[in-house]
Amino acid sequence: MNMITKLDNKLRGALLVWGTTKIKRECWNSEFSEGRWDQLENTTGDCVYQYIEKHCRGASILDLGCGSGNTGCELEASRYRDYTGIDIADTAVQEAATRSKSHGRADKNRYIQADIVTYAPTQKYDVILFRESLYYIPPQKIAMTLDHYLPYLTIDGVFIVRLWNREKYRGILRLIEDKYAVKERYAPATSPVVVIVFRQDQTKTA
Repeated sequence: MNMITKLDNKLRGALLVWGTTKIKRECWNSEFSEGRWDQLENTTGDCVYQYIEKHCRGASILDLGCGSGNTGCELEASRYRDYTGIDIADTAVQEAATRSKSHGRADKNRYIQADIVTYAPTQKYDVILFRESLYYIPPQKIAMTLDHYLPYLTIDGVFIVRLWNREKYRGILRLIEDKYAVKERYAPATSPVVVIVFRQDQTKTA
C-alpha cells in the first residue's frame, strides 16, 4: 500500500466517523455504488446469526447499519417476525429492499434511509443490532447512542454488537462492559472477532 493510498484511507475513515450526516451519506453512497462492499453479499454462517436468532425469540429485530441487506436475508426466516434495517446510504437501502423482495421477504423486512445516531424507531424490538457499525459513530457519542435506543428495547430485549477485531476496538468493549449488563460474549481464540450481547444494567441506574 503506497503513501497516497494510506492517506486516502485515513481521510475516508475520518469522514465516515466525523463527517456530517450529508458527507457520510455521500461517502457511503459512493462506496456502495462502486462495489467496495460487494464482499458482504454472502456472509452465510457468520457467528452473529446464532445470537440474533436466539435472542429475538421469533419477534422483532432492528439492524442499525444494515448495508445492502445480507443480515435480513441470511437470517433463518422462521426465526423472526419482522426486521427493520437502517442505513445512511440510499444505495444500500435500495439494494437491500430489492434483495429482500427476491428472497421472498418483502412482507417481513423493511429498510429505511437514516443516520443511525439520530434515527427514532416507531416500535420496540427484541434485538437491536450493531453489526460492524458501532465504530463508525464518534467515540464520544457511542454511549449516548446506545442510551438513545434503550427505550426501544422490549422488556427482555438486548443489544448485540459484532466487531471484527476486539483488540482494535477494546475501548468500545470496555465502555459496554462498564456501563451495561453483559449477557453473552463470543470471543474465540482462533479469531479476533467478538460478539457481545448486553442490556441495561439496573444496578447502575438510579
